[in-house]
Amino acid sequence: MIRRLTEADREAVLAFLYQEPEMNLYIIGDIKNFGFDQEDQAIFAEFRNQEYYAVMSRNLSQITYYAKATDFNRQWIEVFNQFDYLFISGKSDLLEVLNQHFPDMRPDRLEFMRSTVFTKEDDIDTQAIEILQTKDDAEDVYRLLNQIEELDSVRMKTKDEFIQYLLDHQGENGTTVFIREEGEVIASASAVGETKRTAMIVGVATHKDHRQRGLGKTVLHYLVDLYVNQKQKTLCLYYDDPRAGALYEKLGFEKINDWIMLIKDVD
Repeated sequence: MIRRLTEADREAVLAFLYQEPEMNLYIIGDIKNFGFDQEDQAIFAEFRNQEYYAVMSRNLSQITYYAKATDFNRQWIEVFNQFDYLFISGKSDLLEVLNQHFPDMRPDRLEFMRSTVFTKEDDIDTQAIEILQTKDDAEDVYRLLNQIEELDSVRMKTKDEFIQYLLDHQGENGTTVFIREEGEVIASASAVGETKRTAMIVGVATHKDHRQRGLGKTVLHYLVDLYVNQKQKTLCLYYDDPRAGALYEKLGFEKINDWIMLIKDVD
């Protein structure tokens, strides 16, 4: 049986998802930050023998899917197709099965990493870092990210949607940090989907005219220190650029799994 969840299901579904808190960071964050009754969000679950077997979160154009095993119930296809989505994401073994049912979607395989221990480097100067707090800050960060060719996901949202996304993931829900020079944001990184145990690093970017200055390492260093050392939470991220992977490994991240995003091609 597959059904849409309500507030009454919160405790039980979170107990199920926290069995793999890092792989379920996005779904847990969606529940924590937006609940069950938002217009642009829906949480569904599949039950087998009256126990949770799989959970899906739809948030705006993104669907995240998680299951205990790879046996895929085709009834999920009808659930997914209720919504206008551009991405389906999840653990690689699960998404490889889903891709067979969504052959028109392009798979993007990423390495999934986490950091639980971090040694702060004293020679990293973080004095120039600012924390996103206002809509103007969010617009300035968006302006940078929209220029980065590799960040396709930014352009999958409208400008207003992405700005709201940044604003939603601040305070208890996350942190975006950036460096500004002469009024322009030239480097940024975000921790989003923050839960009581984890957060996800996204949107690490440096303006093309300011690379090779260590700015990406600086914003990352600040976030990793904030979350791992000060908040004592696990930081997760995924990547497909070996150059980025080398930086993350130097910062103490370790690979724990593969992650796949199925992407609709948009004309």
